[in-house]
Amino acid sequence: MTRLLAGIGTTIQRQSTSGQAASAIREAILAGQIPPGTPLREAALATELAVSRNTVREAARILEGESLVRYQMNRGIVVTDITADDIRDIYTARSAAELAGVNALAANRDSATYKRLAELVERIENAHASGDTAQVLEGDRLFHATLVSAACSPRLSRFHAQLQQEQRLALALAEQSSRQLGRTADDHRNLLEALRGSRSWARAQLTKHLQAGNAELQRLVDLLAQTGDS
Repeated sequence: MTRLLAGIGTTIQRQSTSGQAASAIREAILAGQIPPGTPLREAALATELAVSRNTVREAARILEGESLVRYQMNRGIVVTDITADDIRDIYTARSAAELAGVNALAANRDSATYKRLAELVERIENAHASGDTAQVLEGDRLFHATLVSAACSPRLSRFHAQLQQEQRLALALAEQSSRQLGRTADDHRNLLEALRGSRSWARAQLTKHLQAGNAELQRLVDLLAQTGDS
């Protein structure tokens, strides 16, 4: 009888290796060590990671599925370069996902979600006060992911997580240049208070919050582009 799973042990190990390679490259991209638009040379990465070029190729497919890299004609694998149009599109899609979370939270008033959001506001404010931009960004990511999770839709949460990851590409260098983020104070506490109020107020405040984030990120990308041209 044909063994349908013959050799599965080898396959699992190969996937594990490519997954580890993808994790290493992902971490470097999101930390700003590999800027957007940078070509990823298979041979160099294979040598640095001590894996085969095929493993690097498999890792690139994983990252392509996460929209962190793209294949470009005559350039090969390239770290995704987020444009102004991309940012607008990301925030449009984020707004749709997060407003669904607002609607759900306004309907069920889940105390555990409010508690988690309050904890994240404290985390963001403490990080902001200490100048820890990386933790501000991480707290922001978790706050909005928690809001979307109120909709109890795993697919919506996965979609939102990918949007946030794409957005991190444009924010990658912000951790090394916190003054470029623009805000002198954080407004997540105001947003939390709105989420505890009426649905219409919560929706209006979230829209205002995302519009401000969009404008900040557009300005940051413009500043980075000017720096690269100088």
